[in-house]
Amino acid sequence: MDETTARDLLSLIDQPPQPGLQTLQESAIDDIESVLSQAGFPVQAEVCRRLSYTFYYDWETDDPDYVLLVQDPGNLHERHLSELRPHNPLAGDCAARDQIGVYRAFGQSWLTGRNADFTERFFETLAHHDLISLPNGWHQYVASGQFYHDFYLGDVVKYRVDGFGTSEERVSYHALLERELQALDPEVVFTFGGNAWPALRRHTSPEPVVETDADPASVMDIHGTLHRISDPVDTYVLPLAHMSGQVWWRFPPDEYIGRLSTALQVLQQHR
Repeated sequence: MDETTARDLLSLIDQPPQPGLQTLQESAIDDIESVLSQAGFPVQAEVCRRLSYTFYYDWETDDPDYVLLVQDPGNLHERHLSELRPHNPLAGDCAARDQIGVYRAFGQSWLTGRNADFTERFFETLAHHDLISLPNGWHQYVASGQFYHDFYLGDVVKYRVDGFGTSEERVSYHALLERELQALDPEVVFTFGGNAWPALRRHTSPEPVVETDADPASVMDIHGTLHRISDPVDTYVLPLAHMSGQVWWRFPPDEYIGRLSTALQVLQQHR
């Protein structure tokens, strides 16, 4: 993805022209104002707007081959505010890459914090199948930002909301995600959870690479079954259950990773 496209996407997310996305952003801003107020943090309009969404791609450093696609960025919590102290980089006329740097720190904390058990085994499995390299271990890979060189972290809907309808999903896909996928032309799209996979499925009509009896309507059933799409790009899609603890530990982890590893073996045979 070139700089012009990335800046255009960031601008469209920051101030969406579509009424449906405007409503989602307004809802996210209301929640963020409440979080900031309760934390005794200054409530500034431009800060609340920039915290209402995320965009992780840095056009000067990143060259991703893979997409990690989740439903949305999740709610803002007080723990996120440590990235805004002592000097808030999102206040005033902040530079775009400084703004993106805050979002990247959020993503790194998300992967190395409460999702660390998943992150370790996921990246080590990908390294075992030669999709990525971990010369200094998985934690350094994420903490150093190398992760973003290989992976584009994206959301079906870009705003911090507690859910959305299919109409908002459709608008977000056609206005943003479709363009992201076309600009990235990734080798594999990894979808996580029971919302990202159905959303992509509705708009791209993925077909399984190998014959399967798994139910595509159930992410727990279709987990680890490699698919292929031809529109908006020709690439592979791998649906996976969410990495949150309540799913990861219930799956359980060995089965989660085992089915992921099997899918990556299939990928190696078809690339």
